Amino acid sequence: MLHIHYVANTNGRIGAVMIKQLSLLIAITCYSFSASAEGFPESISMDGKQLQQCSKTAIKVLKFIDVGQAALFTSDCGKLPNLTSSLQLSFIYHRDFDADDFVEASETLLQRNLTASQYAEIQNELNVFNQSYQSVVEGDRYDIRLNQQGLFLIKNGTPLSHSTSQLLGKHYYQIWFGAKPFNQNLKQALLQTE
Repeated sequence: MLHIHYVANTNGRIGAVMIKQLSLLIAITCYSFSASAEGFPESISMDGKQLQQCSKTAIKVLKFIDVGQAALFTSDCGKLPNLTSSLQLSFIYHRDFDADDFVEASETLLQRNLTASQYAEIQNELNVFNQSYQSVVEGDRYDIRLNQQGLFLIKNGTPLSHSTSQLLGKHYYQIWFGAKPFNQNLKQALLQTE
């Protein structure tokens, strides 16, 4: 099983070391993404309207280890690379991951993409939201949904977490679509900017 571990270096900065289980932080340059992925519907229903699947991509490590798939759903695919206020990012996993991996990766990536004051504004809501992450096994699916009611975490069709904070919802997608996303190639594939 592949792992990533975060350790503090002598300067107190966080660095990635290949030890702890691969998580959302597939931020290392040895990853590649392809535009082929199956298993997602062409559209989903949210709040009485249809969100179209705008893009999907396979997530691979070292170009040959299949980690999972990702798909982006929005109310208007024509607006990409801009994201709409109603959207869903979905992941189907082909490997097992611990819940702590998701939490650690989201915190690290948000700190990379937000200013210290922006992160401080959402930190309490983020901690509450992240408490609901569960470990995944091969075939599990996570949906991260944003709409006017807030940010939702859904596992295999079951809602696990909900935050009414629109600020958290806006910032949470910086994990994948911020200036320093966990992988630029994944960001480009999902936003169709390749």
